[in-house]
Amino acid sequence: MLKKIKEITALFLCTILVVTLFGCYIDVDDNEEKDREPPAVPRGVRTITGDGYVVIAWYPNGEYDLDGYTVWRSENNNDFDSIAELAANTTDYTDRDVRNGRTYYYAVSAIDNDGNESELSPENAWDTPRPEGRNVILDDFQLEPERSGFDFSNPRRGAIAWDDRSTDVYFGLDTIFVGVDNIEIYARYLYSDNDTVMQDVGYHETFDGVDFAPELGYTEEFVELFEGHVYVLNTPDGNFAKIHIRRLTDDDVEFDWAYQADPENIQLAPAKPNK
Repeated sequence: MLKKIKEITALFLCTILVVTLFGCYIDVDDNEEKDREPPAVPRGVRTITGDGYVVIAWYPNGEYDLDGYTVWRSENNNDFDSIAELAANTTDYTDRDVRNGRTYYYAVSAIDNDGNESELSPENAWDTPRPEGRNVILDDFQLEPERSGFDFSNPRRGAIAWDDRSTDVYFGLDTIFVGVDNIEIYARYLYSDNDTVMQDVGYHETFDGVDFAPELGYTEEFVELFEGHVYVLNTPDGNFAKIHIRRLTDDDVEFDWAYQADPENIQLAPAKPNK
């Protein structure tokens, strides 16, 4: 009996020594400690139209354990596929695997360090990339008729003849007299003979200053041009386009252009978002 008591005492003292030196170990189920709370759903998801690309941007999440974001894409606004996994300090992504004239829908989810993922962002973020070009020069149709017209559906042709059957618009000058002294000035006009309608949407510093084509306010046959102004056009096939006048002279006009190849789609070039 005495021997048994000594063995128990020695074991007790040994246990105290082990706990003192190395601490107490308790077997705890890891699943009970794991964080199961997903991050907040990303907010402010929006898109930026480009030529052969779409930029998706959003506001940053504020979780301390945020691990990153996943960007999702759909072509029917229903079945979304993951197209990119991004770091936590990222708030935009450029999707270049797109085609001009095709509409894409986007969403973003957030993921934390434990693998919890938020729901997809609820915003109706969609975009239709479209072609654009710079520095097109058209001459006065009365002076250089072969280089006075432009066809938005085939912009690679550049300046074409004003009376070409595919010409959407053409450039020309007209002399007008103003004031009591009949001061002679040159007015510059954009003309159309194929039912393209046009609208002056005012002066803009940048080409992306006009987001969407307006619904009303178009004129037929011609519109007067002013340097720095943006003009929105609707061609007979139902496609919207816009030009930004870079330079006007007495002989020619220089402009940048964008053309929405998806008929009836009013999206031209949303301005870049503030981050």
